Amino acid sequence: MLIKPVFKVLDVLQVPRLLEFILNLLVNVTRLTAEELEAAGQVLGTNAIDYSAERVGEGRLLPLYFMINRDRATTLFHTILFPSKGRHARGRLDLFVHELVHVYQFEKVGSIYIWQAIMAQMGAGYRYGEVDGLEERRKEGQTFSGFNREQQGQVAQDYYHHVLEKDLAANSRERLAFQPFIEELQAGLL
Repeated sequence: MLIKPVFKVLDVLQVPRLLEFILNLLVNVTRLTAEELEAAGQVLGTNAIDYSAERVGEGRLLPLYFMINRDRATTLFHTILFPSKGRHARGRLDLFVHELVHVYQFEKVGSIYIWQAIMAQMGAGYRYGEVDGLEERRKEGQTFSGFNREQQGQVAQDYYHHVLEKDLAANSRERLAFQPFIEELQAGLL
């Protein structure tokens, strides 16, 4: 397949860095908040990525973009874009964690993650079967890397929302179902 080498060349030529620089000129960017850093550390680990390099983009030219993509949060390289309103607006830490997984994917596999996420949205999508699906997939020997790029983000998002926000016990069924996959995420096995 020709797609992977094309993205590899773009990465080597530093095209993502240039595009991100231009993007950051066109939108308002801010650093991660303390609350976002804490959520990221709980799911990805405190040293998974260089959190000081991550940015959140909002405003300026983004309302036009979000009108086209139906107000869905998006991640481009090290910048997470949030609409100003709606269910994908900044402030939902579980959604922030999902988008930060895409940053982690970029750092681990390069800009090909964008293509893989788009293909995932057009295919199996975000669904992975929740707790029952996690238990079944683990029995079958699946690892975190066996999920598509959007499912990876959704597993992390659901772990934050259904386990950490509810502070479930270490031996709860939900935590035990998510834990091996989250440990693989934290180990960078994408």
